[in-house]
Amino acid sequence: MLESFLVGLAANAVYGVTAQSARTLLVWLRQNKPDVVDAVDAAAAHSDDEALKKALLGTIEILANNGQIKVSGADMEALRAAKIDHEQGLIVIGQTRITAPSLVTGGGAGATGQTIIGGDTVLRSQGTQVSVRAGASITITGNASIKQN
Repeated sequence: MLESFLVGLAANAVYGVTAQSARTLLVWLRQNKPDVVDAVDAAAAHSDDEALKKALLGTIEILANNGQIKVSGADMEALRAAKIDHEQGLIVIGQTRITAPSLVTGGGAGATGQTIIGGDTVLRSQGTQVSVRAGASITITGNASIKQN
């Protein structure tokens, strides 16, 4: 059931998620976040849109691995936490608002990549806010990160 939902999401997503990446996400979720899979399955089985939304919006993870990710013009909100980790790749964020009770942006242990937070971007946690105005940027490299609670 979850696989069908994710494949449907992939087919209709305006940001270009493919069916293969949805399947990859499903495998990763089953291995690393089985509680999320269980919550989504339970909500979908009971046609509970609010529970489904809560399960899917609980966390945001943007992981570049050794590739590149560009987030532009997005408005993202997580109910529990957001993690943006460039790992060995590159993440570029601009004209975007990301909100979560807890937010970590940058690189984790052993990271060698880079995150660039461009202008017109707001990263907001429960108690802090980082605002980058037009024409400005913040560059985070290696295992450095910004932790907001």
